[in-house]
Amino acid sequence: MARFQAPRQPTRYCTRYQRFRGVDFSTDPALVDASRSPFAPNLISDAGGMPEKRPGWRTLKKLPKRINGIFEFQIGEEEFLIVHAGETLYCWQPEQDKLWKLIEPVTDERSQAFSMEGALYFLTGGEYIRVCEKDGKPWYEGSKTFAYAPLTSISRQADGGGTAYEEANLLTNRRRNSFCCDGTSKTYQLDCDELDDSTVECRIEGIAVAGFQTDRTKGTVTFHTPPSKPLVNGRDNLEITFGAAREAETNPIEKCTVCGMYASRVFVGGNPDKPAFDYRSAVGDPTYFPDRGYARIGSNSPIMGYLSAGACQAIVKAASAQEATVYLRQESLLDGKAVFPVRQGVGGVGAISKYAFGNLLDDPLFLSAQGVFALCAANLGEEKAVQNRSYYIDAALTREPGLDQASAVEWQGFYVLAAGGKCYLLDGGQEKSWRSRSLGDFLYECYCWENIPARCLAARGEALYFGAEDGRICRFNTDIEGVEKYNDDGEAIVCAWSTKADDDGSFAQYKTMDRRGSGVMIKPYPRSSIQVNLRTDRDMGRDVGSAAMDIWDWENIDFSRMDFNANDAPRVIPFGLRAGRYLTLQITVKNDRLNEGFGVYGIIKTFTREGEIK
Repeated sequence: MARFQAPRQPTRYCTRYQRFRGVDFSTDPALVDASRSPFAPNLISDAGGMPEKRPGWRTLKKLPKRINGIFEFQIGEEEFLIVHAGETLYCWQPEQDKLWKLIEPVTDERSQAFSMEGALYFLTGGEYIRVCEKDGKPWYEGSKTFAYAPLTSISRQADGGGTAYEEANLLTNRRRNSFCCDGTSKTYQLDCDELDDSTVECRIEGIAVAGFQTDRTKGTVTFHTPPSKPLVNGRDNLEITFGAAREAETNPIEKCTVCGMYASRVFVGGNPDKPAFDYRSAVGDPTYFPDRGYARIGSNSPIMGYLSAGACQAIVKAASAQEATVYLRQESLLDGKAVFPVRQGVGGVGAISKYAFGNLLDDPLFLSAQGVFALCAANLGEEKAVQNRSYYIDAALTREPGLDQASAVEWQGFYVLAAGGKCYLLDGGQEKSWRSRSLGDFLYECYCWENIPARCLAARGEALYFGAEDGRICRFNTDIEGVEKYNDDGEAIVCAWSTKADDDGSFAQYKTMDRRGSGVMIKPYPRSSIQVNLRTDRDMGRDVGSAAMDIWDWENIDFSRMDFNANDAPRVIPFGLRAGRYLTLQITVKNDRLNEGFGVYGIIKTFTREGEIK
């Protein structure tokens, strides 16, 4: 008797894409790790490390000139933003929508600033400006106004002598001499032979006096009546403030463009006339730069910026084939005085932008022509003291135009770098990875944002601002709740996550994806949707379906897509079709709709194996 035997069902296999990490532009889409994506625009990691749509941005203010810098300033509990736009410094309170001019004209170039002793100091490349509090509001002063007049000579007699005390100030030619009067002398010799035409001031026992004449060519002051002897025998009782004649060149601090804090002092550099020189302030006093407090760092390649590296300050220069690119400064004592010897660090990788220095958590970073690099304090004497951190995005980042103007800030555990109308993010919150080709201890997971016309960035707590070339001041919508934050100035944000071009373990064997058991798990939002695209080795990709995924919310009702689903659990969307006879298959899930959230938790593909290629 004949027996019927049912045909054997083909074996079904399953590929899971999960535990997503970031993008990988370092290799071909077929070779990236399954946890990373070769194409994932406008995504960021959520609190659990999974990719979701980035917040959008909106224009808050439009100024007539390009934005050169945005800086935070605080008086008591009141917060302000100081905005450098074109040739003007503005003071702005976004919450009250108050904006007013502080000073103009100033140099229309990128600016940098630092805070010390409750004031904000600006370097514009043409001016050195202080913004401070006056009558409860921000106020500005130029360096000629606030510069400290040092006491260069003490215990002087009428005919000179005395003891050198403080060094002259590079910010100003104003200085002071103090004398111990003898009660008979009328003429007193100052510690320079020639004076400028600025005002000469005299104080006896701290009280301003008149009744004197100045010989500016001899550097003397002659009183009509001899100053009396000091009330305390041997103590200086006359102080004369004057301006010493000197060469007409502008002080070097005003042309500096970079700054860094170390040992309670500020160090400034980047003067184009003296590119390898930097200058240090007095302790806690950026109004005083002693005229011998400078150092020449290596040869003539320019200083680009400063980083903290353990107990040292790292001075990072531009790339050079003739010298090291990183030098190390460390404070020490010599005869009871603080000195700052500099030693050569490492070479090979130099900075390309002055505006992309920052610390991601405790990792000091800078941008080079080869990508984002870190200084490793534990290895500063070794060859690998400079290590790459951005390997996964370097292929795209290094091709961006205008890298020398790229701007970076640390924001919410991310190093955010704006270049070429995009933002590249290094994620400090995810688990680090390692690749031998990166020449580093570890790498950061990375993301790429598109449509970000940022010329400069500023972070203020959870707020992230950027200034644009056309004068716009914009803020990312981190302060907006709900799906209304997912738009760029009213335009939809296009985001996506693509898997690798996967051969499922054999690029020489045909496969067929089954419609059953294949789909994507997406993150719940009050309003969301996805489009699914499949690309095989035989085509350029085709859209195979879309689906809306909304949670019932009285504040976000759209009757045209209402399904009354109030379940806020992750939603699984089946693909609902098959993809036949492929060697490689790439799955892309995308969202490009206005005011919709998007996040992906996982993608699963069920398939069968067929014949091998011949």
